[in-house]
Amino acid sequence: MKAAFQTTLAILVAALPTVASGQSGGWQPNGSGTSTWHVAPSEGTCNVSMAQNRARRAGIYRTDLVYRDENVLTLRGLTEWGERREITFANIRGCPEVGFQDMQQSQPGRAPPNQ
Repeated sequence: MKAAFQTTLAILVAALPTVASGQSGGWQPNGSGTSTWHVAPSEGTCNVSMAQNRARRAGIYRTDLVYRDENVLTLRGLTEWGERREITFANIRGCPEVGFQDMQQSQPGRAPPNQ
């Protein structure tokens, strides 16, 4: 019994590096001292992690997913000046940007107070 356990354990330990290297994703350095979280999406789709990284590169930080369907992912966040922005990506391989909206301009104006 002990020999069978040791043999099984040895096989699992030998196979562990190949299993761990087969996983895609995790913290990946960008060469300038910071890292981004990257998880490879399933073939032909855009995942939230990839869309957030692309939004960050477009200057939109602290993003939240506000809409998702089989065609698009829409994220809302802030620019470095504190302006709210929405950015939309196609739900296909590579997450191409398909829309960008400044939220301050899209908000309905307030009516002046009655005097």
